[in-house]
Amino acid sequence: MAIARVDRVDIKRGLNVDEAVHCLIERALPGKVEQVLLQKAAQRVLAEDFYSPFPMPPFRRAAMDGYALHSAYTETASPAHPIRLIVTGEVQAGAVAWFAGSGGHPLINEQLTAVRIFTGAPVPDCFDAVIRQEEIQLPSLQGRQTDAVSWGMPQIQINQPIQPGKNIAEAGEDIAENSLVINKGTRLGSKEIAILASYGQERASVVAKPKVAILPVGDELLLPGQLLQPNRIYDANGFVVEAFLQELGASVIRSLPIKDEAEVIASAIKQAAEHADLVITTGGISVGDYDCVARAADCLGFEPLFTKVRMRPGPHSSAFIHRGKLLISLSGNPAACYTGLVLLVKPIVQHWIGLNGSKAEWKQAVLMDDVDKTSPYPRYIRAFVWMEAGEWRVKPLPNDKSGNIAAFAGANALAAIPSEGLRAGSHAAFLSLT
Repeated sequence: MAIARVDRVDIKRGLNVDEAVHCLIERALPGKVEQVLLQKAAQRVLAEDFYSPFPMPPFRRAAMDGYALHSAYTETASPAHPIRLIVTGEVQAGAVAWFAGSGGHPLINEQLTAVRIFTGAPVPDCFDAVIRQEEIQLPSLQGRQTDAVSWGMPQIQINQPIQPGKNIAEAGEDIAENSLVINKGTRLGSKEIAILASYGQERASVVAKPKVAILPVGDELLLPGQLLQPNRIYDANGFVVEAFLQELGASVIRSLPIKDEAEVIASAIKQAAEHADLVITTGGISVGDYDCVARAADCLGFEPLFTKVRMRPGPHSSAFIHRGKLLISLSGNPAACYTGLVLLVKPIVQHWIGLNGSKAEWKQAVLMDDVDKTSPYPRYIRAFVWMEAGEWRVKPLPNDKSGNIAAFAGANALAAIPSEGLRAGSHAAFLSLT
């Protein structure tokens, strides 16, 4: 899943979020198509439009257990004047032919006949309706009837008119042959899997999962399960990025934490890029003496696409490209890392897998509290959004600093706040995180 060649861009001024996303997406080539077994296709993205190879249902079939009959003969039926039909056979689901028991007796008027039929069974062409078995009576009658001879065969009694086509699913009634049933770019869920299975599809054409390598950078990082040591922290970002990408449908490999040394980082990036389509680093991307990711990328020949994004948190989020492989470097601060995932990484991964409706859907909501802190760039803050009186409302979460993680628990949206701030009662754009 290579990235197209890119001309060098002016990265000194930094890009806004839309420009950064466009810069990434315009270089992404479509993912490869692969065939997977239907039982492995859930949550994969369909790579080709699926057209119905035959009508659905493929034949005229009974929608209920009951009796197939001639509707015209029931027009005068009522409780006071019921009509009786001779049951000359039965049809089961999957039957290739139906059993007729009349023996061709000439004294039986064809309109006076019915056949026992079961749900899903093919309806014989000579009948045009099915009455449910709960709507008939089984009279105990013998010998000659008014209009026919039963010849010892069972009979049913009908007390109401039956409309033509009643309880019959006609061929193609649900889906006509050669209809577009599932659009390319659809994530396959249980409903789509049911459709493909109904058409006998053993495999599905899906977009190959992009391979993503995650490199958490920082001398201070420990793995969960290790003993907490003084002045050290556990690597949360590596696990957040891994889970986030898995939810999107990527194939993910997460590295052990890497030391803040340019040579070590460069070696890890080189090795990861040999096997992955996208490499994501967390941490080591700011301007400190020990922020070595940019130097490591440069020594490997990675060309910078951008090294600054006009957003807070995470203004130093960066992207590089080398030999068709993409490197995205996110902040080590938890909020900044997550914001970069939502605003920068998610669009490129969704574009890679060809997912329909992957463009971020920003909505407007009434801001419930002042956000009066100014910033050089627009701010994307963790918030809680809800619907009230037919209008979206958004409340910024308290203590939303880029290094804090407590706000994650209550956040279901990112709210976009202009650099000059925003007063309560104004409308703010928000992006759902659910």
